[in-house]
Amino acid sequence: MVTRSKAGVFKPKVLTVEAVEFEPSSVTEAFTHPDWKLAMQADRRKARLVAKGYSQVPGCDFNDMFSPVVKPVTIRVILSIEVSRGWSLRQVDVNNAFLNGDLDTETPRAWFDKLKHFLVSVGFVVSKFDTSLFVKVTSDFTLYVIVYVDDIIITGDVPTAITSFIQLLNVEFSLKDMGDLYYFLGIKVTRSSTGCLHLCQQKHVRDLLARSSLLHAKKVHTPMYVVLTRPDIAYAVSRIFQFMHSLTTTHMVALKRISCYLCGTIDYGLIFHSSSRLSLVGYADANWGLDFDDHRSTSGYCVYFGDTPISWCSKKQSVVSRSTAEAEYRSLAAATSDVIWLMSLLQELRFSSDDTPTVWCDNSSAVAVAANPVLHSKFKHVELDLFFVREKVASGSIVVGEVPTCDQVADILTKPLSVTFFNRFQNSLRGLPVEKMGEC
Repeated sequence: MVTRSKAGVFKPKVLTVEAVEFEPSSVTEAFTHPDWKLAMQADRRKARLVAKGYSQVPGCDFNDMFSPVVKPVTIRVILSIEVSRGWSLRQVDVNNAFLNGDLDTETPRAWFDKLKHFLVSVGFVVSKFDTSLFVKVTSDFTLYVIVYVDDIIITGDVPTAITSFIQLLNVEFSLKDMGDLYYFLGIKVTRSSTGCLHLCQQKHVRDLLARSSLLHAKKVHTPMYVVLTRPDIAYAVSRIFQFMHSLTTTHMVALKRISCYLCGTIDYGLIFHSSSRLSLVGYADANWGLDFDDHRSTSGYCVYFGDTPISWCSKKQSVVSRSTAEAEYRSLAAATSDVIWLMSLLQELRFSSDDTPTVWCDNSSAVAVAANPVLHSKFKHVELDLFFVREKVASGSIVVGEVPTCDQVADILTKPLSVTFFNRFQNSLRGLPVEKMGEC
Protein backbone atom coordinates (compact mmCIF):
# COMPACT_ATOMS: atom_id res chain seq x y z
CA MET A 1 0.00 0.00 0.00
CA VAL A 2 1.38 3.40 -1.03
CA THR A 3 0.30 6.13 1.34
CA ARG A 4 0.02 9.79 0.41
CA SER A 5 3.13 10.64 2.41
CA LYS A 6 5.17 8.00 0.53
CA ALA A 7 3.89 9.35 -2.77
CA GLY A 8 4.87 12.87 -1.79
CA VAL A 9 1.28 14.11 -1.47
CA PHE A 10 0.82 16.25 1.61
CA LYS A 11 -2.43 17.86 2.76
CA PRO A 12 -1.79 21.00 4.83
CA LYS A 13 -2.98 20.93 8.42
CA VAL A 14 -5.81 23.30 9.26
CA LEU A 15 -3.61 24.85 11.98
CA THR A 16 -1.01 25.87 9.39
CA VAL A 17 -3.34 27.56 6.91
CA GLU A 18 -2.05 31.06 6.21
CA ALA A 19 -4.10 34.20 5.83
CA VAL A 20 -4.44 35.46 2.29
CA GLU A 21 -3.93 39.15 3.11
CA PHE A 22 -0.62 40.70 4.13
CA GLU A 23 -0.75 42.53 7.46
CA PRO A 24 2.22 44.89 8.04
CA SER A 25 3.74 45.02 11.51
CA SER A 26 5.35 48.44 11.08
CA VAL A 27 5.13 51.62 9.03
CA THR A 28 8.26 50.60 7.13
CA GLU A 29 6.64 47.35 5.97
CA ALA A 30 3.47 49.22 4.99
CA PHE A 31 5.46 51.63 2.78
CA THR A 32 7.26 48.76 1.03
CA HIS A 33 4.09 46.80 0.21
CA PRO A 34 2.32 47.97 -3.00
CA ASP A 35 -1.22 47.28 -1.75
CA TRP A 36 -0.69 49.28 1.42
CA LYS A 37 0.98 52.13 -0.47
CA LEU A 38 -2.15 52.39 -2.59
CA ALA A 39 -4.33 52.11 0.52
CA MET A 40 -2.64 55.13 2.07
CA GLN A 41 -3.25 57.12 -1.09
CA ALA A 42 -6.85 56.02 -1.60
CA ASP A 43 -9.89 57.90 -0.36
CA ARG A 44 -11.58 54.96 1.33
CA ARG A 45 -8.70 52.89 2.80
CA LYS A 46 -6.31 54.97 4.87
CA ALA A 47 -3.42 54.29 7.21
CA ARG A 48 -3.27 56.52 10.27
CA LEU A 49 0.32 57.52 11.07
CA VAL A 50 1.23 58.88 14.52
CA ALA A 51 4.55 60.61 15.13
CA LYS A 52 6.20 58.68 17.97
CA GLY A 53 2.84 57.55 19.30
CA TYR A 54 4.65 54.86 21.27
CA SER A 55 6.12 57.55 23.51
CA GLN A 56 2.71 58.61 24.85
CA VAL A 57 1.85 57.52 28.39
CA PRO A 58 -1.77 56.54 29.24
CA GLY A 59 -3.19 58.79 31.94
CA CYS A 60 -0.51 61.41 31.34
CA ASP A 61 -0.59 62.27 27.63
CA PHE A 62 -4.12 61.01 27.02
CA ASN A 63 -7.12 59.48 28.77
CA ASP A 64 -10.06 58.50 26.55
CA MET A 65 -8.70 57.38 23.18
CA PHE A 66 -11.89 55.76 21.88
CA SER A 67 -14.92 57.03 20.02
CA PRO A 68 -18.28 55.86 21.44
CA VAL A 69 -20.19 53.68 18.99
CA VAL A 70 -23.81 52.65 18.80
CA LYS A 71 -24.94 49.32 20.26
CA PRO A 72 -25.99 46.68 17.69
CA VAL A 73 -29.32 46.18 19.48
CA THR A 74 -30.06 49.91 19.11
CA ILE A 75 -29.57 49.65 15.36
CA ARG A 76 -31.99 46.72 15.20
CA VAL A 77 -34.59 48.60 17.27
CA ILE A 78 -34.41 51.62 14.96
CA LEU A 79 -34.68 49.42 11.86
CA SER A 80 -37.73 47.64 13.30
CA ILE A 81 -39.44 50.98 13.88
CA GLU A 82 -38.47 52.23 10.41
CA VAL A 83 -39.84 49.16 8.64
CA SER A 84 -43.07 49.01 10.66
CA ARG A 85 -43.78 52.73 10.20
CA GLY A 86 -42.64 52.95 6.57
CA TRP A 87 -40.12 55.71 7.24
CA SER A 88 -37.19 56.79 5.07
CA LEU A 89 -33.71 55.47 5.84
CA ARG A 90 -30.62 57.39 4.71
CA GLN A 91 -26.88 57.06 5.20
CA VAL A 92 -24.03 59.60 5.13
CA ASP A 93 -20.28 59.20 5.47
CA VAL A 94 -18.18 62.03 6.90
CA ASN A 95 -14.97 62.71 4.98
CA ASN A 96 -11.79 62.66 7.10
CA ALA A 97 -13.90 62.66 10.27
CA PHE A 98 -10.99 62.74 12.71
CA LEU A 99 -9.69 65.98 11.18
CA ASN A 100 -12.85 67.80 12.28
CA GLY A 101 -12.24 67.47 16.01
CA ASP A 102 -10.67 70.16 18.18
CA LEU A 103 -7.53 68.42 19.44
CA ASP A 104 -7.71 68.85 23.18
CA THR A 105 -7.80 65.05 23.42
CA GLU A 106 -7.25 62.01 21.20
CA THR A 107 -8.74 62.36 17.70
CA PRO A 108 -11.47 59.65 17.89
CA ARG A 109 -12.96 61.14 21.05
CA ALA A 110 -12.47 64.72 19.80
CA TRP A 111 -14.44 63.97 16.62
CA PHE A 112 -17.36 62.46 18.53
CA ASP A 113 -17.48 65.41 20.95
CA LYS A 114 -17.50 67.87 18.03
CA LEU A 115 -20.35 66.01 16.30
CA LYS A 116 -22.33 65.67 19.54
CA HIS A 117 -21.99 69.39 20.27
CA PHE A 118 -23.30 70.23 16.78
CA LEU A 119 -26.27 67.85 17.00
CA VAL A 120 -27.26 69.19 20.41
CA SER A 121 -27.02 72.75 19.09
CA VAL A 122 -29.59 72.00 16.35
CA GLY A 123 -32.13 70.47 18.74
CA PHE A 124 -31.15 66.82 19.13
CA VAL A 125 -31.13 65.09 22.51
CA VAL A 126 -28.48 62.52 23.45
CA SER A 127 -30.02 59.20 24.43
CA LYS A 128 -29.53 58.23 28.07
CA PHE A 129 -29.44 54.56 27.13
CA ASP A 130 -27.10 54.76 24.12
CA THR A 131 -24.83 57.77 23.83
CA SER A 132 -24.43 57.27 20.06
CA LEU A 133 -28.16 57.69 19.45
CA PHE A 134 -29.58 61.20 18.98
CA VAL A 135 -33.30 61.99 18.98
CA LYS A 136 -35.20 65.04 17.77
CA VAL A 137 -38.98 65.16 18.20
CA THR A 138 -41.04 68.19 17.17
CA SER A 139 -44.69 68.78 16.36
CA ASP A 140 -43.87 68.41 12.65
CA PHE A 141 -41.41 65.52 12.45
CA THR A 142 -39.29 62.94 14.27
CA LEU A 143 -35.63 62.26 13.49
CA TYR A 144 -33.31 59.54 14.79
CA VAL A 145 -29.55 59.72 14.15
CA ILE A 146 -27.26 56.73 14.74
CA VAL A 147 -23.51 57.37 14.85
CA TYR A 148 -20.73 54.82 14.39
CA VAL A 149 -17.57 56.94 14.19
CA ASP A 150 -17.90 58.53 10.70
CA ASP A 151 -20.81 56.38 9.46
CA ILE A 152 -24.19 57.92 10.22
CA ILE A 153 -27.70 56.51 9.72
CA ILE A 154 -30.64 58.91 9.65
CA THR A 155 -34.32 57.97 9.73
CA GLY A 156 -37.55 59.82 10.36
CA ASP A 157 -41.19 60.15 9.44
CA VAL A 158 -40.77 63.13 7.06
CA PRO A 159 -38.36 62.63 4.10
CA THR A 160 -37.96 66.38 3.52
CA ALA A 161 -36.85 66.84 7.13
CA ILE A 162 -34.16 64.20 6.62
CA THR A 163 -32.93 65.92 3.45
CA SER A 164 -32.85 69.30 5.18
CA PHE A 165 -30.87 67.86 8.08
CA ILE A 166 -28.32 66.26 5.72
CA GLN A 167 -27.86 69.61 3.97
CA LEU A 168 -27.37 71.29 7.35
CA LEU A 169 -24.86 68.63 8.35
CA ASN A 170 -22.99 69.09 5.07
CA VAL A 171 -22.55 72.80 5.80
CA GLU A 172 -20.76 71.97 9.06
CA PHE A 173 -18.83 68.87 7.89
CA SER A 174 -17.66 67.62 4.52
CA LEU A 175 -19.61 64.43 3.84
CA LYS A 176 -20.86 62.05 1.19
CA ASP A 177 -24.60 61.47 0.92
CA MET A 178 -24.82 57.72 0.32
CA GLY A 179 -28.57 57.82 -0.33
CA ASP A 180 -30.73 54.99 0.94
CA LEU A 181 -29.02 52.66 3.41
CA TYR A 182 -27.48 49.70 1.59
CA TYR A 183 -24.17 48.89 3.31
CA PHE A 184 -23.24 49.64 6.92
CA LEU A 185 -20.47 48.18 9.13
CA GLY A 186 -19.93 45.30 6.74
CA ILE A 187 -23.66 44.54 6.67
CA LYS A 188 -25.47 44.53 3.33
CA VAL A 189 -29.00 45.94 3.58
CA THR A 190 -31.51 44.85 0.94
CA ARG A 191 -35.03 46.27 0.73
CA SER A 192 -37.83 44.35 -0.96
CA SER A 193 -40.71 45.81 -2.93
CA THR A 194 -42.96 45.33 0.12
CA GLY A 195 -40.65 47.35 2.39
CA CYS A 196 -38.95 44.45 4.20
CA LEU A 197 -35.26 44.69 5.06
CA HIS A 198 -32.71 41.88 4.84
CA LEU A 199 -29.44 42.29 6.78
CA CYS A 200 -26.64 40.01 5.62
CA GLN A 201 -22.89 39.87 6.34
CA GLN A 202 -22.12 37.93 3.17
CA LYS A 203 -18.94 39.85 2.32
CA HIS A 204 -17.59 39.47 5.85
CA VAL A 205 -18.27 35.72 5.80
CA ARG A 206 -16.69 35.38 2.36
CA ASP A 207 -13.54 37.23 3.51
CA LEU A 208 -13.39 35.07 6.64
CA LEU A 209 -13.63 31.87 4.60
CA ALA A 210 -11.04 33.15 2.10
CA ARG A 211 -8.54 33.86 4.87
CA SER A 212 -9.10 30.31 6.16
CA SER A 213 -8.89 28.77 2.67
CA LEU A 214 -12.38 27.34 3.20
CA LEU A 215 -14.26 29.33 0.58
CA HIS A 216 -14.94 26.17 -1.44
CA ALA A 217 -15.32 23.80 1.50
CA LYS A 218 -18.07 21.21 1.66
CA LYS A 219 -21.26 22.84 2.91
CA VAL A 220 -23.09 21.59 6.01
CA HIS A 221 -26.49 22.55 7.39
CA THR A 222 -25.77 22.87 11.12
CA PRO A 223 -22.91 24.70 12.83
CA MET A 224 -21.09 22.55 15.22
CA TYR A 225 -18.25 36.87 13.68
CA VAL A 226 -21.15 37.44 11.94
CA VAL A 227 -23.21 37.26 15.13
CA LEU A 228 -24.55 40.78 14.46
CA THR A 229 -27.04 39.30 12.00
CA ARG A 230 -26.77 35.56 12.75
CA PRO A 231 -28.21 34.49 16.14
CA ASP A 232 -28.21 30.90 14.87
CA ILE A 233 -24.43 30.62 15.45
CA ALA A 234 -24.36 32.49 18.78
CA TYR A 235 -24.09 29.33 20.91
CA ALA A 236 -21.46 27.65 18.74
CA VAL A 237 -19.28 30.77 18.63
CA SER A 238 -19.71 31.43 22.36
CA ARG A 239 -18.80 27.84 23.18
CA ILE A 240 -15.64 27.63 21.11
CA PHE A 241 -14.42 31.07 22.21
CA GLN A 242 -14.09 29.68 25.74
CA PHE A 243 -11.02 27.74 24.55
CA MET A 244 -9.19 30.46 22.63
CA HIS A 245 -6.30 30.44 25.13
CA SER A 246 -5.56 26.74 24.53
CA LEU A 247 -7.01 25.46 21.26
CA THR A 248 -6.64 21.78 20.45
CA THR A 249 -7.27 19.77 17.30
CA THR A 250 -10.81 19.03 18.52
CA HIS A 251 -11.56 22.73 18.78
CA MET A 252 -10.12 23.40 15.32
CA VAL A 253 -12.37 20.69 13.86
CA ALA A 254 -15.38 22.34 15.52
CA LEU A 255 -14.26 25.74 14.21
CA LYS A 256 -13.93 24.31 10.72
CA ARG A 257 -17.49 22.96 10.94
CA ILE A 258 -18.77 26.42 11.88
CA SER A 259 -16.94 27.78 8.83
CA CYS A 260 -18.48 25.10 6.61
CA TYR A 261 -21.92 25.97 7.98
CA LEU A 262 -21.34 29.63 7.14
CA CYS A 263 -20.19 28.58 3.67
CA GLY A 264 -23.48 26.75 3.14
CA THR A 265 -25.59 29.64 4.48
CA ILE A 266 -23.49 32.56 3.25
CA ASP A 267 -26.50 34.55 2.03
CA TYR A 268 -28.53 34.07 5.23
CA GLY A 269 -29.34 37.11 7.32
CA LEU A 270 -31.84 38.85 9.54
CA ILE A 271 -35.18 39.86 8.05
CA PHE A 272 -37.16 42.89 9.24
CA HIS A 273 -40.73 43.23 8.09
CA SER A 274 -43.70 45.34 9.06
CA SER A 275 -45.63 44.20 12.13
CA SER A 276 -49.17 45.21 13.01
CA ARG A 277 -48.30 45.23 16.72
CA LEU A 278 -44.89 46.16 18.10
CA SER A 279 -44.61 44.26 21.37
CA LEU A 280 -41.58 43.07 23.31
CA VAL A 281 -41.52 39.30 23.76
CA GLY A 282 -38.59 37.42 25.29
CA TYR A 283 -37.61 33.76 25.50
CA ALA A 284 -35.21 32.57 28.22
CA ASP A 285 -33.64 29.13 28.53
CA ALA A 286 -30.63 27.41 30.11
CA ASN A 287 -28.84 24.10 29.98
CA TRP A 288 -28.07 22.83 33.45
CA GLY A 289 -24.45 21.82 34.13
CA LEU A 290 -23.78 20.76 30.55
CA ASP A 291 -20.16 21.93 30.74
CA PHE A 292 -18.29 18.92 32.09
CA ASP A 293 -15.19 21.00 32.93
CA ASP A 294 -16.75 23.18 35.62
CA HIS A 295 -20.45 22.16 35.51
CA ARG A 296 -21.60 25.71 34.95
CA SER A 297 -24.77 26.24 32.96
CA THR A 298 -25.23 28.27 29.79
CA SER A 299 -27.87 30.99 29.66
CA GLY A 300 -29.57 31.88 26.42
CA TYR A 301 -32.27 34.39 25.64
CA CYS A 302 -33.66 36.32 22.70
CA VAL A 303 -36.03 39.29 22.62
CA TYR A 304 -38.43 40.06 19.78
CA PHE A 305 -39.79 43.49 18.90
CA GLY A 306 -42.78 42.72 16.74
CA ASP A 307 -41.87 39.64 14.71
CA THR A 308 -38.12 40.28 14.50
CA PRO A 309 -35.45 39.32 17.06
CA ILE A 310 -33.54 42.44 18.07
CA SER A 311 -31.47 41.14 21.00
CA TRP A 312 -30.00 37.77 21.87
CA CYS A 313 -27.31 36.30 24.08
CA SER A 314 -25.61 32.97 24.71
CA LYS A 315 -23.32 33.08 27.74
CA LYS A 316 -21.93 30.75 30.38
CA GLN A 317 -23.21 31.57 33.87
CA SER A 318 -20.67 32.93 36.35
CA VAL A 319 -21.57 30.48 39.15
CA VAL A 320 -22.63 26.84 39.43
CA SER A 321 -26.39 26.36 39.68
CA ARG A 322 -27.65 23.74 42.11
CA SER A 323 -30.79 22.85 40.16
CA THR A 324 -32.42 23.20 36.76
CA ALA A 325 -34.86 25.76 38.16
CA GLU A 326 -32.00 27.89 39.46
CA ALA A 327 -30.17 27.81 36.11
CA GLU A 328 -33.38 28.72 34.27
CA TYR A 329 -34.12 31.52 36.73
CA ARG A 330 -30.70 33.11 36.21
CA SER A 331 -31.37 33.14 32.47
CA LEU A 332 -34.84 34.57 33.14
CA ALA A 333 -33.27 37.39 35.17
CA ALA A 334 -30.84 38.20 32.34
CA ALA A 335 -33.68 38.33 29.79
CA THR A 336 -35.76 40.50 32.13
CA SER A 337 -32.87 42.94 32.50
CA ASP A 338 -32.58 43.26 28.71
CA VAL A 339 -36.33 43.75 28.30
CA ILE A 340 -36.36 46.51 30.94
CA TRP A 341 -33.53 48.30 29.12
CA LEU A 342 -35.37 48.01 25.81
CA MET A 343 -38.54 49.39 27.40
CA SER A 344 -36.61 52.42 28.62
CA LEU A 345 -35.04 52.95 25.19
CA LEU A 346 -38.42 52.76 23.45
CA GLN A 347 -39.94 55.25 25.88
CA GLU A 348 -37.13 57.65 25.07
CA LEU A 349 -37.90 57.17 21.36
CA ARG A 350 -41.55 58.04 22.11
CA PHE A 351 -42.60 54.45 21.44
CA SER A 352 -44.00 51.84 23.75
CA SER A 353 -44.78 48.17 23.57
CA ASP A 354 -48.37 47.64 22.38
CA ASP A 355 -48.78 44.92 25.00
CA THR A 356 -47.18 44.27 28.38
CA PRO A 357 -43.75 42.72 27.67
CA THR A 358 -43.75 38.96 28.21
CA VAL A 359 -40.81 36.67 28.94
CA TRP A 360 -41.40 32.98 28.25
CA CYS A 361 -39.62 30.20 30.12
CA ASP A 362 -40.07 26.42 29.78
CA ASN A 363 -39.38 25.63 33.45
CA SER A 364 -42.52 25.62 35.62
CA SER A 365 -40.57 26.06 38.88
CA ALA A 366 -38.78 29.18 37.61
CA VAL A 367 -42.08 30.64 36.42
CA ALA A 368 -43.71 29.94 39.80
CA VAL A 369 -40.86 31.53 41.75
CA ALA A 370 -41.12 34.70 39.65
CA ALA A 371 -44.61 35.41 41.00
CA ASN A 372 -44.84 33.57 44.34
CA PRO A 373 -42.50 32.94 47.31
CA VAL A 374 -42.37 29.20 46.70
CA LEU A 375 -39.34 26.89 46.88
CA HIS A 376 -37.74 29.33 49.31
CA SER A 377 -35.15 26.85 50.57
CA LYS A 378 -33.82 26.28 47.05
CA PHE A 379 -33.60 29.96 46.07
CA LYS A 380 -32.49 31.85 49.18
CA HIS A 381 -28.88 32.01 47.88
CA VAL A 382 -29.90 33.75 44.61
CA GLU A 383 -31.52 36.70 46.34
CA LEU A 384 -30.65 39.48 43.87
CA ASP A 385 -31.99 37.72 40.77
CA LEU A 386 -34.95 36.43 42.79
CA PHE A 387 -36.20 39.81 43.93
CA PHE A 388 -35.30 41.64 40.71
CA VAL A 389 -37.61 39.53 38.55
CA ARG A 390 -40.29 39.26 41.25
CA GLU A 391 -40.36 43.05 41.67
CA LYS A 392 -40.88 43.62 37.93
CA VAL A 393 -43.66 41.02 37.82
CA ALA A 394 -45.38 42.48 40.90
CA SER A 395 -45.29 46.01 39.44
CA GLY A 396 -46.82 44.81 36.17
CA SER A 397 -43.77 45.85 34.13
CA ILE A 398 -43.46 42.37 32.63
CA VAL A 399 -45.32 39.08 32.54
CA VAL A 400 -43.53 35.75 32.97
CA GLY A 401 -45.19 32.79 31.29
CA GLU A 402 -44.48 29.12 30.64
CA VAL A 403 -43.92 27.85 27.11
CA PRO A 404 -43.57 24.22 25.95
CA THR A 405 -39.99 23.12 25.32
CA CYS A 406 -40.79 22.38 21.68
CA ASP A 407 -41.63 26.09 21.21
CA GLN A 408 -38.72 27.47 23.26
CA VAL A 409 -36.83 29.50 20.64
CA ALA A 410 -33.97 30.23 23.06
CA ASP A 411 -33.12 26.50 23.05
CA ILE A 412 -30.89 27.17 20.02
CA LEU A 413 -28.78 29.50 22.18
CA THR A 414 -27.99 27.01 24.95
CA LYS A 415 -27.11 23.64 23.44
CA PRO A 416 -26.48 21.69 20.20
CA LEU A 417 -29.73 20.61 18.55
CA SER A 418 -30.81 18.07 15.98
CA VAL A 419 -31.14 19.25 12.38
CA THR A 420 -34.95 19.31 12.64
CA PHE A 421 -35.11 21.52 15.72
CA PHE A 422 -32.18 23.66 14.60
CA ASN A 423 -33.82 24.49 11.26
CA ARG A 424 -37.13 25.17 12.98
CA PHE A 425 -35.69 27.64 15.48
CA GLN A 426 -33.45 29.16 12.81
CA ASN A 427 -36.57 30.10 10.85
CA SER A 428 -38.13 31.49 14.03
CA LEU A 429 -35.09 33.74 14.44
CA ARG A 430 -35.61 35.07 10.90
CA GLY A 431 -32.30 33.63 9.76
CA LEU A 432 -33.24 33.31 6.09
CA PRO A 433 -31.68 34.04 2.69
CA VAL A 434 -32.70 37.18 0.84
CA GLU A 435 -34.77 35.14 -1.65
CA LYS A 436 -37.25 34.24 1.12
CA MET A 437 -38.02 37.80 2.20
CA GLY A 438 -41.46 37.60 0.66
CA GLU A 439 -42.36 34.43 2.60
CA CYS A 440 -42.18 36.12 6.03
